[in-house]
Amino acid sequence: MSHKKERTERLNMDNYPYILISFLIEGRNMDLEKLTEEMGIMPTKTREITDWPESVKKNPNLPEELKPRYIWCICQEEELCKKIEEPIRKIMVQIKGREEKIIEFCKKDSLKKSLCIVIHAETMYLPEILLPSDIVAYFGKLEVEICFDIYTY
Repeated sequence: MSHKKERTERLNMDNYPYILISFLIEGRNMDLEKLTEEMGIMPTKTREITDWPESVKKNPNLPEELKPRYIWCICQEEELCKKIEEPIRKIMVQIKGREEKIIEFCKKDSLKKSLCIVIHAETMYLPEILLPSDIVAYFGKLEVEICFDIYTY
């Protein structure tokens, strides 16, 4: 490979996006410690109802989805990532074998499950945004909502 081509490829890599994939379980009635124990996974982040700002906790006019709730989350961050599939598969590896526990735990306490995909990128350097059928089927069986937040500059 020529030095000029190698340098050009290295410069172009700087334009690849930052991606954050978060698998969340959330709800108003949840025992974060019990979920962590049952899953056997240390969450990347958690949030308790007491962690929310007072202005949110005391606002009776908020829609249900914005009210304070417990959140249990595992995240996968990737910089210089060409495909969103790669960090999603890393999340799948972490929860593999725990699917029934997730379903049972969430059903018992009416908890919401979601996979949030956040992409920050330059307009011309967005990653491949493709969810192969096996990923869709996997999260579909878990009844997980998949959401995207895409920020371009």
